[in-house]
Amino acid sequence: MKKKYIVFLFICAFTVILSGCFGFQSTSNTTNTNNQTVTSVTSNINPQVAMPKSANSIYKEPVKIEEGATATDIANAYIDSVVTIFVVNSYDVELSFGSGVCVYSGGYILTNNHVVSDVLTNSSYELRVCLNGESTSYYAEVLWTDASLDIAIIQCQNGNIPFVKIQDRLLDKTSEPLQLLEPVIAIGTPLDFSLQNSCTYGYISGLNRYTTADNNVYEQIIQHTASISKGNSGGPLFDMQGNLVGLNTLGSVEGNDIYFAVPVYSAQLILQEVVTLNEQSTRQAYKMPQLGITLCDEIMCMFYNENYIDTQGVYVMSVTMGGNSYAKLQTGDIIKMIAINDDSYTIDCRNDLIYSLLMVQNNQSINVTVQRNNKLTSVTITLN
Repeated sequence: MKKKYIVFLFICAFTVILSGCFGFQSTSNTTNTNNQTVTSVTSNINPQVAMPKSANSIYKEPVKIEEGATATDIANAYIDSVVTIFVVNSYDVELSFGSGVCVYSGGYILTNNHVVSDVLTNSSYELRVCLNGESTSYYAEVLWTDASLDIAIIQCQNGNIPFVKIQDRLLDKTSEPLQLLEPVIAIGTPLDFSLQNSCTYGYISGLNRYTTADNNVYEQIIQHTASISKGNSGGPLFDMQGNLVGLNTLGSVEGNDIYFAVPVYSAQLILQEVVTLNEQSTRQAYKMPQLGITLCDEIMCMFYNENYIDTQGVYVMSVTMGGNSYAKLQTGDIIKMIAINDDSYTIDCRNDLIYSLLMVQNNQSINVTVQRNNKLTSVTITLN
């Protein structure tokens, strides 16, 4: 039977010119992930701009949520940690907006890549952040972003924003797993800035889902029923313990109460390193180690009609000449496992590969197990 795929929309950086129009198309710059590299990481750090230090913020600890807190308690406690993010042009005209949530002392904010991607491709555009209940906007910069995962870390020039606790519960093996019908809370700015930081309540309705939107494949995402709309993208999804478990990203155009959030696992892995590099005397962006390949996994093959891989793992479609994997990996290899020091990670899909690379330091060697000509073989690759 031929598979039927549901069409989804970004609920993302809402185009101001189309305010109120439900025929919205994403302002995202995401490219087709067919033949995709492992990741695309960019930033727009301006070394001439003074940005706050985490140690100088008035907020030193995440907002505390008491045991047994109600949804109302959590929303009231966290609402000032949720921000609205604007992209403006050189004439200070608002082009699009989305949502975000502060996750570290000093104005460090999580959002979706597609909310901020336009400032990375047009040097005349600028990122601005509005705090809850304020009309004044503050300059912001992208510190790290990944188009495949649709997640970004940015910093606001106002470092005095209360922040929340990240705790991925979808992929982090050390945390208690999310459960079906578990209550969740969404906060963000839907449709119009006058609706800033609207709060909704719903339930987890599916785990480890996958779909596509705007030619980007989404894997291992959280399905829920907390109502969100265009403009909510990048806004937080909280559990009833006050953990930030996801960033709201997609909604269905064919069904009711079908919404998706990307997990915060990648940010949980690298946030401290991003902050440390950014707060050095000479600010630096986090640079993820690269394999230097283009790839496809089973899910991507289904969506992009590539040669179907009816197996778990990541298919190597090409190897960059002179790259880290040159003469080590071959076109047609299927990556099955990565070993980092004494830890091994099974690679079932693209996201597994990305997450494993986030655990590697630059200039570190890893052992990659691949299926080649129906046999397993291992190669050692040094990443930089």
